[in-house]
Amino acid sequence: MLTIRFSCVVDKGDIFANQSMRWARSLIEIAGVEPQDIIVHHTPETDPDRVAAFASLGIRTEVIERVSEKRPHMNKVAQLRTPFLQQADLAVLCDCDTVFVSDPRPYLKRGQAGAVVVDLPSPPMKIWNRLLKQSGLARQREDIPAGSVPEVNTLFENRNGGLYVLPGKMLARLDQHWRKWADWTEERAELLGQHAFHVDQISFALTCLELKIDLALLPRALNFPTHQPAEKIGNGAPVMMHYHRAVDRRGRLKPTGQPVVDNAIAHVNARLSAPAKFSRRQKLVLHVGLPKTGTSSLQSWCYNHRKALAGQGICYPTPNSGTAMPKHQFIVNDLHNATVERTAKALEESSDGTLVLSTEGLTNHLYDFRPAALEMFRELTKDHDMTVFLVRRKPEDWLRSYHKQCETNQKSDQYCYGQGLTLEEFSRQPRIARFLDSEALRADCVAAFGGAGLVMADYEDDWVGKFFDVCGYEAPGEIVLPRVNQSLPGWLFEGVVRINRLPLSPTERAAWLGSLHVFASSNHAGLAKYARTAKKEGHWGSIDPALTGHVTGAEHEWRGYGTLIAQLRKGLVTDVTKEPKKGRKKKARLDDQQGVVA
Repeated sequence: MLTIRFSCVVDKGDIFANQSMRWARSLIEIAGVEPQDIIVHHTPETDPDRVAAFASLGIRTEVIERVSEKRPHMNKVAQLRTPFLQQADLAVLCDCDTVFVSDPRPYLKRGQAGAVVVDLPSPPMKIWNRLLKQSGLARQREDIPAGSVPEVNTLFENRNGGLYVLPGKMLARLDQHWRKWADWTEERAELLGQHAFHVDQISFALTCLELKIDLALLPRALNFPTHQPAEKIGNGAPVMMHYHRAVDRRGRLKPTGQPVVDNAIAHVNARLSAPAKFSRRQKLVLHVGLPKTGTSSLQSWCYNHRKALAGQGICYPTPNSGTAMPKHQFIVNDLHNATVERTAKALEESSDGTLVLSTEGLTNHLYDFRPAALEMFRELTKDHDMTVFLVRRKPEDWLRSYHKQCETNQKSDQYCYGQGLTLEEFSRQPRIARFLDSEALRADCVAAFGGAGLVMADYEDDWVGKFFDVCGYEAPGEIVLPRVNQSLPGWLFEGVVRINRLPLSPTERAAWLGSLHVFASSNHAGLAKYARTAKKEGHWGSIDPALTGHVTGAEHEWRGYGTLIAQLRKGLVTDVTKEPKKGRKKKARLDDQQGVVA
């Protein structure tokens, strides 16, 4: 099924706000487009109350930076940078002075860029020929008749900017080149004369020529000009009407004198004269990881600041009781068990405002979930306005950190846990390679969890600020996440890897790993848990001192480890959770500065 999303840009002024509200309502109430498939971009000066009106319809909004103060039409290019549109199969960019008479989606094809030819041959061909000569671009197709003046030709790529249909994957590249050609065209305003008003359409055509975009010629019904004289427009059946300022004082579209067109206008006027239908879809932010990108710190902050979040209408539901961190691991458990029972309870904790669910297990186990279970999750959340939030990290840093986590976890061949692998061996595991391809991971998350869109943030940037922006939380001051997990220094981690290579039982392995915590007095939660279990269950006696030499390395930090092993076996060590020694704590900090981050 195609993901088709609709967008427009609203500038300051009541006229544009009124036009865009007609546009949005016609999409929802007449064309049958779901509000979550619509986005309204707006300039910073747009009245906030006007922006809020779109949110009340269940439509997302996003502020944009102006592309041109001189040519407001060029602001439409800013839409191309929106991830919500880039992630769609097709993005339909509309002028706000348009309304839909019926659903346009049956006319659109996957992967096809298209628009309707311009109504008038502006600029004339003699100017187009000079532009092509100066730009060094050549025609790709024969010239075609203008829409309202068919006896006069125009450039094949000269299309009406009231509606562009563009593949989402094309937008980022198109953005760069469209802006470039807009600047180039603006420099030739004297050549264009009165036609410089159409810099946006002219530069779009030049962009298509440069990028060799095979632009589909959409039917005129998809951008029908009701503002022109009746004899120019004909008596066709519109799908979308482009009316410009052809409205009366009450905001109703003016009739044209063409019977079929006027029937469509009467239909739209009648539907939009009724009160708007409000849709209050609850917002849901699903934070899915990746692991080793500060997830535990974020979860701790959200849990500890639940009251502050609730004060701004944001609910952080009750987390798992059996996990070290206050995260929503029950979602992962539900998906493994092909149920949504516990997840459904979390969604019921708040029926208003914004819900925030967070567990890195959703990416950690993304490729372990069965399709039927994921379908149950998507069905459960379909009535929420859900945004998936994913944090990625520089591949080499993430790989090193995740390698440490996997080696200290309980052994699992399926998950590459506790295997005693070198970093290079670890990176070659198919499971790990899939996590390293961030763009493929993005697509897989969208396919798995659904929702209205996915926001990907870079760990090295202000991902925390971006996360709370998505949640709609305005912090009274700087948000400082707590440091939850201490990374293992290199010498100690190599001991973990060597232990994993030994033929040990689960009990013996856990005791050996626990001994590392006691010896180094580390702050590592995983090793500390092994130590507590070994003490509680009396497993220190399972350690074979003869293997000590297979665990230690040549580093001076290992001095005294053999003595500790002997003491543990004899039960002479009672405090297995003591604070780190100053020297070793300093060493861990030095490792952090060298890029070893939890």
